[in-house]
Amino acid sequence: MAQNNYSVTAGTHIAFSSGGAGYGVLYNAHYFVLMYYSQVMGLDPALAGLAASIGLVFDAITDPLVGYLSDCTKSRWGRRHPWLVGSVIPMTAAFYFLWHPPEFVADQNWLFVWLVICTVSMRTALTMFLVPAYAMVAELTPDYDQRTRFLTGFHVTYGIFGNGMSWLMYEFYLVPTDEITDGVLNPQGYQDAGVLGAVLIAVTLLAFSFGLRRFIPRLKEYKIEHAPSLGQFFTQVFDIFKIPSSRVVMIGGIMYYIGVGVYVVLWTYIYTYFWEFTTDQIALIVIPMAVAAVTLPPLMEGLMRGRDKNTVAMIGMLGAMLINLVPICLYLMGLFPEGGSVELMWTMTVLGFFETVLFLVFDVCWRSMIVDLAEQIEIQTGRRNEGVIASSITFATKCADGVGAALGGLLLSLIAFPTETDVADVPEDVIVNLGLIYGPLVFMIWMGVIIALRRYRISRSAHNETLKKLAEQVEPGE
Repeated sequence: MAQNNYSVTAGTHIAFSSGGAGYGVLYNAHYFVLMYYSQVMGLDPALAGLAASIGLVFDAITDPLVGYLSDCTKSRWGRRHPWLVGSVIPMTAAFYFLWHPPEFVADQNWLFVWLVICTVSMRTALTMFLVPAYAMVAELTPDYDQRTRFLTGFHVTYGIFGNGMSWLMYEFYLVPTDEITDGVLNPQGYQDAGVLGAVLIAVTLLAFSFGLRRFIPRLKEYKIEHAPSLGQFFTQVFDIFKIPSSRVVMIGGIMYYIGVGVYVVLWTYIYTYFWEFTTDQIALIVIPMAVAAVTLPPLMEGLMRGRDKNTVAMIGMLGAMLINLVPICLYLMGLFPEGGSVELMWTMTVLGFFETVLFLVFDVCWRSMIVDLAEQIEIQTGRRNEGVIASSITFATKCADGVGAALGGLLLSLIAFPTETDVADVPEDVIVNLGLIYGPLVFMIWMGVIIALRRYRISRSAHNETLKKLAEQVEPGE
């Protein structure tokens, strides 16, 4: 494997980090789309959850294919950049139309079809961007800690822009009007925010793609020994999962994203109906969540010092799980501040800050664990399959995310949560059931993540040993 001496500068980190901004804006839509389509547009929540699930599953199916094709792509723009640039227009357009359904789709069936089309289009375009973006990490540097720094920067901007959009939604867009007393039922707010989000997605994805264009020679340096074919596609996917650590990462990711799917779908419901916060209060609560990501780089440096990635990932996961579970349980037992009170608002503000940080710690470490599979695969097969590795793992996790999204919508239907309903009109027993599916149920799902990651075997020392073996395989003068 030839080496090009491209330095990893601060500019490189900034360019790579910019991609997390567009991803954060797009992913933030998960928090509001079910609320928008069910409570504002009147779509049955089970159908809204099903539509989101279809989009995520379709996206997951395209993941390994895009990963394989990006590994095999030959062009003057290298392997990854044609996919990165090609994702910008469809992702921007799909995000915009998600919030601007035409008048003829007011019927339940047509509204469901429109949501499916927008979700499928948006998630497929996200695959075209995200798979090559994550695949680039292993190509930019072989260093165990530097890879984590790249992903830390990416998820810092992801957290700032994702949670920042939540703050903008509650502070400026989802505000009451003379006709609408509850801001979360304001359709114009969702539509105006959709315009801003589409612009941010386009700008940040272009910044990522063109900011890293000088690395194109490095990203296309590996020889492709076999012409692209269906047989090669399945061979390379199956080769990845012959490695035990690959299977462990996949299982952990599946459990995590099933829980995330439920968590994200129900978050707005919990803060609006369970905690009884106003939109002004939620706008204040999400401010620390938006800035929490800023603390991630120094925190990760400290946590990663002398530790393996799976250890730090488990620390982050367990901490976030407990912060999510304990307040729900205490509130249901009558041992927490009263719903909608100032005391509860400040309590959840502080807890939300730490929960966000800990989730980011887990996500960064988990994705960095995936990156470190590249050299393990190269030892086994002699191939550099960064795209197939990233996409095969995310294939399973996005399917799980889809299952979680569908499960969230289904659970709302099972507890008979009403549509187009103000907070005061939701029955008390429905609110209690909402808390039970958001707290203890999600906690039990996430325990599977901790159990799985304990079996991950690519430690810091094992990774360095693999790099030495690969260096010994390089012939003199290559």
